[in-house]
Amino acid sequence: MTRRLILPALLSTLAVVLAGCSGASDDGPADLSQVTLRVGDQAGIQQAVVEASGALEGTPYTVEWAQFPAAAPVLEALRGEAIDAGIAGDAPTLTALSSTDRIRIVEATRSPSQGGLALLVGQDSPIRSVADLRGKTVSPTTQGSIGHYLLLRSLEEAGVPPAEVNISFLQPVDAAAAMNSGAIDAWSTWDPYTAVAQQESGARILRDAEGLGTGLTFLNANTAALEDAGTRAALTDFTERYARALQWARENPQDNSAIYATLTGRPAAVADLMADRAQRATEPLSPELTAELQEVADRYVGYDVLRNPVDVASAMEDLGAPAP
Repeated sequence: MTRRLILPALLSTLAVVLAGCSGASDDGPADLSQVTLRVGDQAGIQQAVVEASGALEGTPYTVEWAQFPAAAPVLEALRGEAIDAGIAGDAPTLTALSSTDRIRIVEATRSPSQGGLALLVGQDSPIRSVADLRGKTVSPTTQGSIGHYLLLRSLEEAGVPPAEVNISFLQPVDAAAAMNSGAIDAWSTWDPYTAVAQQESGARILRDAEGLGTGLTFLNANTAALEDAGTRAALTDFTERYARALQWARENPQDNSAIYATLTGRPAAVADLMADRAQRATEPLSPELTAELQEVADRYVGYDVLRNPVDVASAMEDLGAPAP
């Protein structure tokens, strides 16, 4: 008889504990006024566009931005739960997904101009083709970045084995200085760094990303944020507001360019170029987009960049679906 009484009591206690861990509440929707959504950005660009558009007006939650020089540290902060969501391109997102199952893609955007992604050489460089990079030193910016992917795709297209190129991973500021001084022969990077190098240093585009990259950028979230009812609700709302901000940028090119001029302190020619190439729009997390990204993942595995294969479909999180 004693055992019959103990077992139901244990099961009842366990049910209470699991309900508490789920982040759900029987008292109604989460109180978003108590939620702070921490969003990782690169060089302040997306924050500036979102704020200038007024898209965050009236949010019942607080948005706290964190700035990073490139995607790799954004994703590292996301993995470590220092932020709840972060913006990064396709290649770095896949690099992160290959080493953790705690990150999900929650929103996709695409830039037709691929955000200025390009393989650059100095103004007076004798290098005229990707094939000329044999024996040269190239920085693809950070490891696993979109710059890294573009370099590897460009070398593959030109029939140059990566082993025949000296690859040096440098942060953007260091890479710019190294190319200007001749310490490296080429640099694979993206805006604002591409625009600045072109307009202020006369850098030439050796190969752009047309036909080689996807132009996709993602808003990623960690599973801790998605499992919390309040943070998930705030993130769902934020994705809609972010889409409106990008639409505002497309419809107000002059105002958008002014943002880049103020943010970078660069001349109008640099700001205009950056703003034009930054135009993007959201896309649904469709089977077609998933397949496209899976192709990039499989190529990255073939390049021996990813630690492990990535199943892209399992990393997609539809925020319109019920919370887990």
